[in-house]
Amino acid sequence: MHRLIAVYAVLSGAALLFPQRTAAWPWLALVHGIVALAGFGAPPFGRMGPALAGRWPRASRWLADWYPLLLIPLLYAELPALNLAVHGGAYFDDLVLRWEEVLFGGQPSRTWAVALPWLPLSELLHASYLSYYLLIYVPPVLLYVTARRDAFRAAVFALMLTFFVHYLFFVYFPVQGPRYLFPAPGGPIADGFFYGLAHRLLEVGSSQGAAFPSSHVGVAVAQTWIAWRWLPRVAPVVTALSVGLAVGAVYGGFHYLTDVVVGALFGLLVVVVALRWHGRAA
Repeated sequence: MHRLIAVYAVLSGAALLFPQRTAAWPWLALVHGIVALAGFGAPPFGRMGPALAGRWPRASRWLADWYPLLLIPLLYAELPALNLAVHGGAYFDDLVLRWEEVLFGGQPSRTWAVALPWLPLSELLHASYLSYYLLIYVPPVLLYVTARRDAFRAAVFALMLTFFVHYLFFVYFPVQGPRYLFPAPGGPIADGFFYGLAHRLLEVGSSQGAAFPSSHVGVAVAQTWIAWRWLPRVAPVVTALSVGLAVGAVYGGFHYLTDVVVGALFGLLVVVVALRWHGRAA
């Protein structure tokens, strides 16, 4: 896991070599450099881990298990600074919009809610979309509290690799998504509680350029696979939420349908490869 994070720090941090980087780029580069050196075990970091484990064994084990998941919000928050450095505020939405026309004969992110403006359906889909945050953390928590530590570590490795693959696309192929280009779906669905909550959360916490492929869907698919492998009792719920999330991402105008399809394919491919890779390395 440490090496995986180090590799991502190098690959994503390379964006800071581009000329349109933020004025704060030296600090970002420093952080990426420290993370990379620590992940690869370079001096003095290679000696710090064993020293901390010897002094605070329980705390160091807990931190080693959980710090990757705690990094997710920070890594997501830096994405706009990285993709702006590479492309200077240019996005590839025009290309994805053309893909939508060719593949689906229109713009589903603009038409699904108009065709089905039913408040109960909208609320179900928006609530499913918001379940993304539960889908990230609940399966690992369940594995951890039931003391299945090998399964926990394999699941976290697969989850982080899924995030990293998507995040590298967000850095080097940024797409804003329909919510930045078009008005939000209106009509009776706009009165819904979960509709309003989803839009408020995105206004506060979304990172521009992080639409293609959909990490929401990619992560949901990966967690669904993990749930069926190790958490069969909750797997049907995870599956239902993941399907609702994928449909809701388009219905709510948050993602293009292309984002969702490619995100699902990436999530499935990455989780299968990651679990096999982790199993051989274990």
